[in-house]
Amino acid sequence: MRKGLLMLVRLTGVVQLVLGLIIWAGSADGLIQVHMMIGVLFVLALWALAAVSFRVAGAGLPVLTLVWGLLVAGLGMTQQQMMPGAAHWVIQVVHLLFGLVAIGLGEMLGARARRATA
Repeated sequence: MRKGLLMLVRLTGVVQLVLGLIIWAGSADGLIQVHMMIGVLFVLALWALAAVSFRVAGAGLPVLTLVWGLLVAGLGMTQQQMMPGAAHWVIQVVHLLFGLVAIGLGEMLGARARRATA
């Protein structure tokens, strides 16, 4: 189950990066809703991975991942209202960085769980 969740985090994470960059380039505002829906799936998969990793990865990293997923989701759903205008790119960069950290946390959970069960 953990491997499947990690693969889902990886897949949705890559799709999110690609969609986000396409949207950021200004050529596909119609994909924002798709990006948001896949983002919800990404965060849910990340949370599920954290939940099933508690036993083998300890509590610290899974708890951090759960909290970080909440931050990513919150930022993603509210970023349109933050710093509108010319400075909005700052929020977009922060959102991108939060997403990259979330993908990294998923990878760390997967690696820690793999080492613990080896």
